[in-house]
Amino acid sequence: MPGTIDDFIKRFGGEKTMDDNEASHFVDRFASPDPKDAEFDSDTMADGATEYLGKLPDRDFQHGASNAYASASPQQQQGLMGQGATDPSRLEPSQYAQVADFARQKHPEVMREQPWLMKAMGNPVLMGVLGTVASRMIKRRMQSQPVSPQQRSGGGLLDRLF
Repeated sequence: MPGTIDDFIKRFGGEKTMDDNEASHFVDRFASPDPKDAEFDSDTMADGATEYLGKLPDRDFQHGASNAYASASPQQQQGLMGQGATDPSRLEPSQYAQVADFARQKHPEVMREQPWLMKAMGNPVLMGVLGTVASRMIKRRMQSQPVSPQQRSGGGLLDRLF
């Protein structure tokens, strides 16, 4: 099972790739209410997912959403459509994909509530989301680090690079 949040961040700066199983475990840890997973900030995950999914071309998003819906259990399909929706078994995956694409564009906050959907959309989408999340976390860490006097004074080009 994946380790700490530092392990997660290091995976995106190293040479070793993350496999589907490890990526899935990280998503589960971000979505977990367990106190031992508190360092895996679910809001950062949701924001990263919303950002990444919002940048996907419509065709790619609809293809992934259609495949995810087709592979979902009836309970997951009902959860995607909501309690007031039609019987999910009567909805074609391509129809769900159109509804999901509309939600993604007009109400992106809705996508935050379905972490399993990212996993079901496949590894390229999942890795894109995790990469966006890692980037946000790295940026936040860099902003919270103290600035040295040399950095404040500007220093030379080489001082800024090294």
